[in-house]
Amino acid sequence: MASILIVDDHPAFRLVIKTHLLQLLGTQQVLEADNGQSAMEMARQYTPDLTILDLDIPRINGLDVLARLKAAHPGMRVLILSSHDAGTFISRAMRAGAQGFVSKSQDVKEIMRSVEAVMSGYSVFPVAPSASGGSVQHAARDGKLERLSDKELVILQMLAKGMSNKSIGDALFISNKTVSSHKTRLMNKVGVETLVELVDFARRYGIAAAQQ
Repeated sequence: MASILIVDDHPAFRLVIKTHLLQLLGTQQVLEADNGQSAMEMARQYTPDLTILDLDIPRINGLDVLARLKAAHPGMRVLILSSHDAGTFISRAMRAGAQGFVSKSQDVKEIMRSVEAVMSGYSVFPVAPSASGGSVQHAARDGKLERLSDKELVILQMLAKGMSNKSIGDALFISNKTVSSHKTRLMNKVGVETLVELVDFARRYGIAAAQQ
């Protein structure tokens, strides 16, 4: 019987996914983690067949967790289930070894179909969203997004959501000074001079995740 690990910091969302997994697959072992560090510990202890991973989680961000999971457990299948839908997140998840990427805005039946497909050995990735596709493609062509590290990309998304330095630092377990340093590097890399311009860049290029 397959074992599945759900990594998401919203208990209600985990419950919905867990309930449907049990109904659909009859999976006896559905594990849960609400942050990146707990996810790594659960994966090390149980080595699930599939990990359903949100990108926007505390302690260790989802992209870092994905990379660490694939390094430690190459055979583990990972399905990203996230409110992020910018093409850059999808492409980075794919490069890091994920087998699928599904938006949380999808109907739960569609999410379950993606779970079945990934469990059966298929890969499931959407086409980059057309609504902001032009901007994302332009940003990719001029190298602005590609110059950002995974952590910088996550911090940019947090800034676009209006989070303060302290809130970002608490979520990522880094100091306010480190957050400020990342913010300065972000502005230099994307070619803006103010926080307002940086946030506008993130929103125009589809980096800000939808509110949950």
